[in-house]
Amino acid sequence: MSNTIENGIKDVLKKGPMISEQIRDELMNRGLTFTPLEFREALADLVRKGEVDKYPSYEERKFYFRLRSDNF
Repeated sequence: MSNTIENGIKDVLKKGPMISEQIRDELMNRGLTFTPLEFREALADLVRKGEVDKYPSYEERKFYFRLRSDNF
């Protein structure tokens, strides 16, 4: 299941940087079912592997996620 979520996250992030709630909502709109814990773990795994960058937006006080440029 985690691979499916990870692939979905990478596919969603091809549209551009998003916060985790936007990513989650897009995956749910596509019909994927997962628990909040499964989603957080999959996103964290992608960040740890270096496939997704996590960076802060100080104005919005949120973290954004984006695909690394070498993963397109």
